[in-house]
Amino acid sequence: MADRRFRELRERLGEWFLRKQALQAARAQLPRPDEQAGRAFEQARLLREVTRQLAEPAEELPPGRRPAVLLSLYRDLVYWTLVAERKGQAEAAPDLTALWQQQPADRLLRAAGSPENLDALRGALVGLSPAAALDATDEDAARVREFADVLYRDLEVPRRRVDRILIRRWLHLAAAAAVLLAIVVGIRSIAMGPNLVAGGHFRTSSTWPDCAHDDGCAAQMFHTRQEDSPWVEFDLGGVKTIHRIDVRNRVDCCQDRAVPLIAEISSDRAHWREVGRRDTEFSNWTATFPASPARYVRLRVPKLTMFHLKNVAIR
Repeated sequence: MADRRFRELRERLGEWFLRKQALQAARAQLPRPDEQAGRAFEQARLLREVTRQLAEPAEELPPGRRPAVLLSLYRDLVYWTLVAERKGQAEAAPDLTALWQQQPADRLLRAAGSPENLDALRGALVGLSPAAALDATDEDAARVREFADVLYRDLEVPRRRVDRILIRRWLHLAAAAAVLLAIVVGIRSIAMGPNLVAGGHFRTSSTWPDCAHDDGCAAQMFHTRQEDSPWVEFDLGGVKTIHRIDVRNRVDCCQDRAVPLIAEISSDRAHWREVGRRDTEFSNWTATFPASPARYVRLRVPKLTMFHLKNVAIR
């Protein structure tokens, strides 16, 4: 019983994340590319783009009756749209007149908007000769275009359903990844422990007086004068057990000023013990060491230099 419930839960979760059954059902409504309906859909999609470019040309076209050309293209678009709806039928598609007669009247009426408009559309699409089409107006072409667009949008419904399911799948997977990342970050934060100097209780060997007028300096945690062996010292407020010091160097320039960098700890500010050393330039550096009691943590650079860091965390 427990195994069956576990399998059911796993299947439900898998369906919620991957939407396999929903996607399979939606794709089953699409015409196969090798079928007549699939080829008709590709033709309808091509014609829709061609008519759009002709109706909204990017550059000047040669002289001629553009509404007549558009009506011809819209007639083909309507024809291939109706053929594309004949999914699963292998026999050759009839002409537009026969396809028009086979359509449910309410469907054509809904696409046309009114009986009068439907009669006008039938005349323009089925009964209009090429010579008579030369007298068509822009309004005639716009009416047929709107009708063709409604039919085509209906044809696109199954594909839009597939797209929505795929988007929902990726959203679910992204949400799951975000939750997993948050859990990992939370576990990592718990494992590392809190930052004991998040409040910024520290003192430095000196302070560069021009820092207030320098944007790069103001963005740093601290900035000393140029001096021999500058340092920064953090007071944890009491003896704490620590095991890690995370240091982020200045990122815009001058990273060489912070090396070599020595990390030291003390419980009385009189006796110091080195717990880490960095001799090469860095952006981020972590000194790890066995858990040790300490109240004070000092970072110093044993050379003549200015000393500045972006951030320090002690755990």
